Amino acid sequence: MPLCPQHTSHQVKEAHSRLGRSLVKIQTTRHASTVASENNATMFHDWEQKWSHRRELIASRIELIETQLKALEQSDLPMPQFTIFDDPGE
Repeated sequence: MPLCPQHTSHQVKEAHSRLGRSLVKIQTTRHASTVASENNATMFHDWEQKWSHRRELIASRIELIETQLKALEQSDLPMPQFTIFDDPGE
């Protein structure tokens, strides 16, 4: 006599008792939770890759700006003056 029932597929049969329905509900919820967790992990990994690339772009731009500012310091040109304009209506 086999230890497992003959119906070994992963399909859930209709439950005919409160306990059976509860077990089916737990199994379904657990499966949905696992799938959602995997999706969140995948989304986080994708986000992390995207922003690591952008972080590298930002760092290279900052290095370029710093190099240009050092070149301005060494030249005989006057340092640029930055002015902030305020909106008179505020």
